[in-house]
Amino acid sequence: MRITAVKTKAIKIPFFKGEKWSGGTRYSAPSLIVQIETDEGLIGIGESVGPTIPVIQTVVDKEFGPFLIGRDPMELESILHQLDEYCVNWQQIGNYGMAGIEMALLDLRGKILNTPVYNLLGGKCKSEVAFAGYIFIDTPENNAEEARKFVAAGYSELKLKVGRDIDFDEKRVKAVRAAVGPAIKIRIDANQNWSIPTAIKAIRKMEKYDLQMVEQPTRYDDVDGMATVARAVDVPIIADEGCATYEDALRLIDKRACACFLVYPSEAGGILKAKQIVDLANHAGIWCVTGSWAETGIGTMGNVHFISSSRNFPFANDTHLNFMTGDLLREPIIFNRGTITVPDRPGFGIDLDIAKLDHFGNHFKREMVFYDPEDPQFQPRIGQIL
Repeated sequence: MRITAVKTKAIKIPFFKGEKWSGGTRYSAPSLIVQIETDEGLIGIGESVGPTIPVIQTVVDKEFGPFLIGRDPMELESILHQLDEYCVNWQQIGNYGMAGIEMALLDLRGKILNTPVYNLLGGKCKSEVAFAGYIFIDTPENNAEEARKFVAAGYSELKLKVGRDIDFDEKRVKAVRAAVGPAIKIRIDANQNWSIPTAIKAIRKMEKYDLQMVEQPTRYDDVDGMATVARAVDVPIIADEGCATYEDALRLIDKRACACFLVYPSEAGGILKAKQIVDLANHAGIWCVTGSWAETGIGTMGNVHFISSSRNFPFANDTHLNFMTGDLLREPIIFNRGTITVPDRPGFGIDLDIAKLDHFGNHFKREMVFYDPEDPQFQPRIGQIL
């Protein structure tokens, strides 16, 4: 079997409403769908997400695609090594492109071997994967109502975006805690928007509401600063933007800067590299949870297989899927009390709907993640003193 074509399609699925966070407000989920075709008719499906889809598409189409034509899709390690070496001088943007290619190759491998992808990753550890109810910046009243709806639907963990205004965030967290009671887990995510003293002040102000964890309170590149915050507060710290790669994870472990890694296959360069981070976390006694760049059902199911193949995902994970006005799969993904059942079909167990792919890709227009159209004067800035 040989690879005959690598095809991509940039798509954008609108959200029901804007998602306001510390770095901006976004209104859609842009991504790049990757299809790898073979001379025997099998097609592998993958998804690349990240900060700049047009650039990622160029990387996959013009830089990576030619390396795959004529190759045996089972030669995954050799192919990925070649791509790794090729993009060594622009590794981070290369990782986003490689993630979609690797996913499509894993999907192909599963179909060739007639087995689910989780069996290619070590086997299934869990049959259901839990996701958190995602709550973005809004009024305390609206956030409390959103929280009640998530809990009524069976979600046991909630994640709140914070970071623009400490006093306002405290009111929001207080309202959500009052709405859901003491049994529901609540974690907050500042997206590196706080300085070290601001992070300590903010966390101490909100920890009385029994926070499960605090995600990336300080700058991604200041590991010592995050370690300072972790030692100053009683709430466990998650590394997000600061834990993109294996090398990042090593630095965080060396400084004991966090209790949990937020692991993105998209940022690590694919599921296999993300799994290396998780294995490292296992040895270091660090928890793991998976983040989201707002993947469609394709990338979401990739994360489901990834999470299900590891013992080190004790918490609910991230997804924007409930905020999207549509998806690309023939059969919609069902959330049952906040969980997705791991499919047992070959590959990732997904079927791409070409009509939906065309619908959401015909009028692709880039949307900036770090921007707030509601406030044209807004300037995102990490590490602020608030």
